[in-house]
Amino acid sequence: MFVTTGGREIFVKEVLGGAYDSQAEHFLRGDADVDVEAIGHEAMIVNGKVRMYFGPFPALLRIPLTFIYPGGHGKWSRISGFCAGVTALFAFAGLVCMALQSSPISLRARNWLGNACLVGFAFGSPLLLLLGNLSIYDEAIIWGLALSLGAIFFAFRSRQAEGGALTRALLGFSLCAGGALLSRVTFGAPFILIAPLLAVGLARGNRATNLTALVLPLGAALAFYIWLSYARFGSLTGVNYDYYINTVHSEFAHKFGVLSPRRILHSFADYFSARFPSFHREPPFLAVDRHFYDYPSLYSNNFSEVYLPLPWCSGWLVFGAIMGITCLVRRHGADTFERGAAAALFVQFLCILSFFALAQRYATDLYPFLIFCFIMFLRSGSMALFRSRHVIIGLIGLSIVVNSLATVSWLIGPDQNVPSETRAAWEKLLGRHSFEK
Repeated sequence: MFVTTGGREIFVKEVLGGAYDSQAEHFLRGDADVDVEAIGHEAMIVNGKVRMYFGPFPALLRIPLTFIYPGGHGKWSRISGFCAGVTALFAFAGLVCMALQSSPISLRARNWLGNACLVGFAFGSPLLLLLGNLSIYDEAIIWGLALSLGAIFFAFRSRQAEGGALTRALLGFSLCAGGALLSRVTFGAPFILIAPLLAVGLARGNRATNLTALVLPLGAALAFYIWLSYARFGSLTGVNYDYYINTVHSEFAHKFGVLSPRRILHSFADYFSARFPSFHREPPFLAVDRHFYDYPSLYSNNFSEVYLPLPWCSGWLVFGAIMGITCLVRRHGADTFERGAAAALFVQFLCILSFFALAQRYATDLYPFLIFCFIMFLRSGSMALFRSRHVIIGLIGLSIVVNSLATVSWLIGPDQNVPSETRAAWEKLLGRHSFEK
C-alpha cells in the first residue's frame, strides 16, 4: 500500500532514482562516473568528472533488472524498496521467532507477542517512511536496514548451528553484511567488527570451509567498497564532501567535520525527545514539519527533519531495548559475543548521532542496535518479559497509530522528495487538498 500509494503505480520515476541506473551503466563500462542529468543537485565533481556518494548496492541490483526489462529504466526504485522491505520483515520475524523459542511464557502468549512485534516493526518504525518515499535518499537506507537485520539473524543462527547448517549461516551472515556495507557504510561497518567474533568461536572441525564462507563475500564487498571509494574520490575511506556541489554542506563539513562527538548529546535529545505532533482537523489528523534546531557549529542546517521522535515512532522498541541493555550489563545476562556485537552496533548508533544533519531517515541507523537489544530481552526468558508483555503490546498499538498518521502527514506535506503524482494519490485517498507550503 505504501510503496504503490494505495495500489496504483509501481513504475514511478522517483527523485534522482535514475542515478542508480546511470551508475549501473557506468559500472558495466568499467568506471565510477554517473551522468550529470541523473544525479543533478547531489553531484560531486572530482577532477571534472561527475560522481555520486550514495552506496552502490541499489545500482548493482539495477543491472539484472534492466537486462530483464529495459522499459523500467529509471523507475525501479519502488520494486527495489518493496523487496528490501519484505527482506527486513522476514529477517525481523526470524529474529523474534528465534528469541521467543526460549521464553518461559505460554505458546499463546508468545504468538500474540511475536505477531504484535512484527506488525509493530512494519507500522511502528521508519519502514513506512522509507517505503512511502523511495527517492535516492531512502532506497539505500532501507536496503542497509534490511541486510543488517539479515546479518544479525544469521549471526544468532550460527551460534546455534552445526555442520552444514553452520556453514550456510556464516555464508548468509557474510552476504548480508557485505550487502549492508555496499548499501550504506554505517550499516555494514559494525559487521566487519562482528565477523572476527564469529571466527574466534568456530570449532576446529570444518574450520577452513566455515572461515571461507564467513570471510569471502564480506571481504569481496569490502575490497569493492575500497576500490570504489578510491575510484570516485581518490580516498580509501569513502566520501569527501570537499567535492560536493552543495556549498553549504561542503563548507560546513570542511570547517566543522562530518562527524563530531560534540553533537552526540544534542542529537540524542532531538531523536529521543517527547515532542508530539500537532493535531489537525483534516485527515491524517496529525501535522508534522521540520522544527527549528539552530546550532551553527554543530549542524549544517538550522532545522531538524526529525518529525517524530523515537519514543512516539517506536516506543515499544525503545522500551524493549532499555530492558535488553540491562540484560547485557548483568553479570550472567549475556556472553562475550553478545556484548561484543552490541558494542559494534553501538558504534553505529554513536556515529549517526555525531553526524552533521538531523533527519527521520537517519534515525534508521539507530535501529540495528535497538533491535539487537530488544532481541536480547526477548531471549532472556526473564520474569520481566512475562510481566511486561502487555505493556509492549500496548506501546506497539500506540506507535502504529501515531507513526502511521505522522508519516502520511509528512509524505503529503513537508517532504520535498515525494513525486507530485504520489502526493496527489495520497490526497485523493484521504479526500483532502495539499497543505504543503
